[in-house]
Formats: sequence, C-alpha cells, structure tokens
Amino acid sequence: MRGRLTYGAAGIAIIVVAIVYWPVIHANFVYSDWLDFHQQSWLRHGDEWKHYIFRDFNTWTNYFRPLGVALLTLQVRLFDLAPGPMHAVSLGIHLINTLLVGLLSWRCRDTAMNERHRTWLPAAVMLLYGLHPVLIEPVAWISCQFDLIVTMFMLSGVLANTCIRGTTTRAVAVATLFFLAACTKESAVSLPLILVVFDWLLLCRRREEDILSSISTLIRRNWQVYVAMFFAGIVYLGFRHWALGKIINPFSGSSSSLLERLQEVCFIYLHYWRILIWPMSGMSPIHPLDTTQFNIVSIPSALTDLAAIGIVVAGFYLALRRASTAGCIVVAVTAALLPVLHIASVEFDNSLYHERYAMPALAVTCVMLSRLSLRGPTFNRLQRFGDPLLATVFLFWLAFAIIDIRVTLPLWADNIHLWRWALTEYPDSITAKNNLLSAYIDISDHADAHKLIDRLQEDHVPCSLCMLNAAILAVSENDPARATTALEVVRNSRELLTDKLMLHSYLLTTGRMLVLQGNWDEAENILRATVKMDPLDPQPRLSLAAALAYHGKKEEALEMGKSGLALLPPDERDSAQSVLDRALAAGVEPTRRVHQYPTTK
Repeated sequence: MRGRLTYGAAGIAIIVVAIVYWPVIHANFVYSDWLDFHQQSWLRHGDEWKHYIFRDFNTWTNYFRPLGVALLTLQVRLFDLAPGPMHAVSLGIHLINTLLVGLLSWRCRDTAMNERHRTWLPAAVMLLYGLHPVLIEPVAWISCQFDLIVTMFMLSGVLANTCIRGTTTRAVAVATLFFLAACTKESAVSLPLILVVFDWLLLCRRREEDILSSISTLIRRNWQVYVAMFFAGIVYLGFRHWALGKIINPFSGSSSSLLERLQEVCFIYLHYWRILIWPMSGMSPIHPLDTTQFNIVSIPSALTDLAAIGIVVAGFYLALRRASTAGCIVVAVTAALLPVLHIASVEFDNSLYHERYAMPALAVTCVMLSRLSLRGPTFNRLQRFGDPLLATVFLFWLAFAIIDIRVTLPLWADNIHLWRWALTEYPDSITAKNNLLSAYIDISDHADAHKLIDRLQEDHVPCSLCMLNAAILAVSENDPARATTALEVVRNSRELLTDKLMLHSYLLTTGRMLVLQGNWDEAENILRATVKMDPLDPQPRLSLAAALAYHGKKEEALEMGKSGLALLPPDERDSAQSVLDRALAAGVEPTRRVHQYPTTK
C-alpha cells in the first residue's frame, strides 16, 4: 500500500506540473525564436542543415551544440513552424526532468527515514523542482531547449551512476551521457564534478573514516567511470575542433583585474543562491546590470564577497570533515554553477545572469534534500509539531510558486508582452527598447513604434539598431527621406564593423530605400551584394526582384522572385506573392523588420 501511495503521489505531482504549465502550449515564438526558427529557410528544406548543425547557427562562432540544434531542426520540419508543438516538446522535456529528479531522490534517500516521509518524498521533491519559478524561462522560451536537454542528460548520467551495478556498463553509460550532454550545451562540463560529489555523499564518506581513506575508497570504487568520462571529454574536444577548427581558451583575453573578477563572481554566486531559495521576485528576460560597480570595494561589496566565500568554504568543510549533506549540497550547487559564474573571460551577453542557468543547480539541490537527516533526539521531540510546520511552509511556498508561474507565463506569450515587461524592469535597457520597437513593427503597430522612436530621439539614446528599425519602418511607409536620416546614423556606427547580422540588415534596408528613390542601378548592386552575404535569406531576393522589375528586367525579376518565395515560411508565401505581383506591376516594395536577438546560452 505504501508503494502504491508513493507511485500515485508521484503521478499526481507530474499531472499538477503539467496542468500549471499547460498555457505555454498556446504561446508564440519569442525573443530569438523568430530569428532562429521562423526566418531561417535552411531549417525548412534543403540540406544546409547539415552545415548549421555543426557551425554558424544563430551566427555563433564559439558555441558547439550539434545535438540541440539537430533536435530543434527536426521539430521545425515536423511541425511546419508551428510554435505550439515545439512548446509542448519543451514542456515534455521538463516533465521528464521532473520525473528524473523524483527517481534520483528515491535512489539517494536517507535509508533511516521513517516510512511516512519515505512515502511522500518523491512527490514533494518533484513538486519542488517542477514548480520552481526559476524554470519558467526555459519552459516558456523554445530556444532554451538546450538547457532542458542538457539537464536531462546530466540527471540521466547521475541516475545511471547510482543504478547500474556492472562497472564496465556503468562507465560506458555515464561517459556516453556525458558526451551527449556536452554536444547539447557546454555547461555539461560540470557533470563530472557533480558526479564526484554524489559518489562522496552516497558511497564513500563516513564520519568515522578519515578523509584520505574516504578518497581512496572513492577512487577505488568508481575510477573506471572517471576515466571513461575523461576519455569522452577528449573525444568531445576533438569533435568540437573538427567542427569549429579551434578550441577556445576561456581564460585568455580578460581585461578585468583579479579583484573585479572576484567581486563579480561573488555577486553572481550569491544571486543564484537567492533565486534558488526565493525566486518570486526580480525575474526578467534580461539582467543588464552595470559591471563598473565591481571596480571598487565598498562595505556592501565586501560583505557580499565574504558571504560568498564563506558559503563555499563552509560547504567544503562540512562535506569533507563532517560528511554533511548540507555541505555536499553547497559543493554540488557550486560545481553546477561554475560554467556561468563568469570565472572565464568569455562574455555571454549583456546580462550578468539568467534564471535558466540555475537549472542544474536546482536539480541537484532537490535530489540531495532527500538525504537530509530528519532524526535525532531533538527532532524526535519536535516531530509532532515539526511535520505540520514543514508541510505548511512547503505548501505556502508552492502556492506562491504556482501563482508566480501563472502570472509570468503570459509575459512570455509574445514579444510585445515580453519586452514591455523587460522595459518595466530595466527602463534604460537599449536591448529592451530595440526589441520592443521591432515587435511593434512586426505586428504593424506603427503608432506605438513612432511613439517609441520619438522618445528614443528625444532622450538621445545611442541605439544604432533602433535607428535601423526606424529606417525599416520608414521604408515600409514609403518615406525615403526619413529612412535616409535614420540610415545615416547607422552608417556611422562602429557596430556595422563587427555585427554581421546588422550589416546585412543595413544593406537590405539601404537597397529598399534606393528602390523607393528610383535609383535602380545602385539598388540592384547593393541588393545583389546582400543576396551573396546570405543566399538563404528570402528577403534580399524579393527586394532584388522588385528592383529588377522597376528597372525593366522582368524575366530576371520573375526568376529571382520565385527563388525568394521558395525560401519563405509557408504562411508568408501568399502575401509575399501578392506584394511581389504589385512590385512587378510598378507597385510597392516588400518590407521586413530587423530583430536584434542576443545568442542563447
């Protein structure tokens, strides 16, 4: 009967998580989803996907995530650009991860736990993980499937290490899962460290043994797994070098002093602990905090540094000297967060942190909570009141979590809500302003777009991408004079020298503006160059077709237009054909907005 209750409670926990997150399947593409999935023709047809799986996805140069890109490509082709089924896949992976956390907590539980606690443990841990608001971002944003999948492989690796008895089979299984995780996202580098912490907690460390004896036992029991994972890491690095042609040194080229980097790391580390414990406030799709605050030492920053260092030191001491579960939780969380603490010099984006980066740390925390000892003379005396109090606190936290999820999910439903939210949280964010402007243009809300452009110009906001969007809006409204003014600002921007996507959009908009001005020859030359920059982008081809039609080259225009239409998403072809027909009959020029989407990490 106890077993049936355990399975039933775990099943109910999965159902509750699914119901709470169910609205996500009605959400649209947001953030980089439009650029990554909707506008990339290679995802929909042809064999170019074989190239982009290994390199150049989303203009990446340093990231290597072939398995994640392959799975996203498969979904785009299967679901024909429908966001709902892709959101359903994200939710499904989240439910799998929730189940894995429950299984691991059951495998890792304290064997001396009383029967009542043991019965409800998996369900409680699954609810804690599955409904933790820090996971709203990865579940609601399709591009975050990288984070969901890498967490799934990491949890599977830990589960395989605890379940498989045969040494060779266990080593091969764990190494394979580590390789798959690394091919999904680079943060998998923390898996070997997490695995060692689990081995230390579950198999080796005993209070009565000295540290050297425990380390010897750890190596003797599982050295084959560690060697196999090391070999898998070497194979991965070779695979990565073959694909990218280089191996990036993350510790080179830093312009920060050691003190600055230390303060930044400590600040981020403490913040992740805060969102693990109480994530109900301060969430946003971006977190563009000023890093100059780390250049000086103040009383608050010194206290932050001492607190962060103290947590790490105390965690290692308790884990090594006292065989403490709490200490192992701290060490495991620290290991899971290492890839995102900015210890390396490679910059992710303008945000210091993201909620989704805490996902592996949250998973290992939830699993290890099942090892916390709830026994002893003191606890036995308080158990009569302790259980109801613990249940009350847990239900109180879950209630706030569910409310937070249901309130936040609509903000991830479309780009307008997303970037209005981001701009509310960070009113000075140029990224939020530009992406909100892009979202207005995307839905043809020209009134709000003009209001935002006017505010940007009145406040003298240095945003070249905003001016590029202003030029695109002007071209769509057949106003070449206003487009010329905006493009002049963009032309003098240094970003054109480093941002390939921005340069491509600038040339495309310039070509369209020249078409409006009647400069057919110059427009044709610029648009041909734009087509060569990205042969799979349909928009330069359609614009070039219009320029050729205006120039009297209708046969060539028809051929170019046909190739452009073939590259469009199916739901855009009819309207694009109508616009192109009007252009061929000396009508209006097709238009398109530009997005500035930061890369997903």
